[in-house]
Amino acid sequence: MIPFKLDYVIGATLDGGAAEEQKILKELAGVRLSADEARAEWKRVLEHKWFVSERLGRDVGLRVAALDYFENVRLPRHKRTSHKPAASRLRRATEAHGITA
Repeated sequence: MIPFKLDYVIGATLDGGAAEEQKILKELAGVRLSADEARAEWKRVLEHKWFVSERLGRDVGLRVAALDYFENVRLPRHKRTSHKPAASRLRRATEAHGITA
């Protein structure tokens, strides 16, 4: 006896893990995307990671690449889940401690 319905197995295979990509991108960069958007953007984030790592001469990591991609390359501000971009929070934190850029 097969424990899964064939439709479920076929659907999960064809989906290609888009739901997983959706969840990972939300955790890494705080962006909410549809499954199709997440599937497309995941490839671009990986390419961006490679590009930035090559430019800096070191591995920047997936979180940094995803944050940089969505903050500086891809998404307009209205698609982000947080109301204030990380740059403004960083600026306020540095000013509070008397650090100048």
